[in-house]
Amino acid sequence: MDSDGGTDDPPPAPPLPAPEEEHRLTAEELAFLLRDPAAREREAERAARSNRNRTERRGADPAYAERLRAGDRERQRRRRLRESIGRPEPPLSPAVPLPDLSEDEAVRLLTCHLERSTDAQAIQLRRRPERIRLYAEAFAVYRTLSAGGERPTRGALAALLKSRFGRSVTPSQVQKLRDHVEAFAAPGGPWAPGVTATPAPVRTKDAAKADTDSHASRRESR
Repeated sequence: MDSDGGTDDPPPAPPLPAPEEEHRLTAEELAFLLRDPAAREREAERAARSNRNRTERRGADPAYAERLRAGDRERQRRRRLRESIGRPEPPLSPAVPLPDLSEDEAVRLLTCHLERSTDAQAIQLRRRPERIRLYAEAFAVYRTLSAGGERPTRGALAALLKSRFGRSVTPSQVQKLRDHVEAFAAPGGPWAPGVTATPAPVRTKDAAKADTDSHASRRESR
């Protein structure tokens, strides 16, 4: 308060920045502006050459291409992890119900389904019994992991396929396997809920004897 009884003086206003300070460039901006255009061009050429070499090597070296893909997946995983920090956990998806079938029964039902289908993809798939067996293994693994009602994660499916059947699958492959299992379990599919295993045909002794007699009669007629 002033000695003469006046009111308090207002606080002094902060000094205005000088024009040259208000528009001062950062060190990075200065470095960018002061770079030699020829140096920038050389750097761009080096980057383009490096990209070409990497593309050519990726096409010629499968192991190198897989390392690049693994690095990309790891970077994406870390990015998703950073972005998920502080977010609530997403709700778990329910599992698709599967019938109580053994692996061999799943193979038999899927094979019969493909033989009845006229779809081009089904025709192609029924020529690949090893692929049908892989789908049946994925069925068995999915059913085991979904016992609690939750949809199995890709990581859990891949781990159990490896430990139970010795199958090594990539994330994209296990994603497709899970999608196929769920598609085959849709209504009308070979693994729809409520289906029962089709029993394999059993050869009786009479049938075997009839076959033997027919072979013998053919030999005698000759």
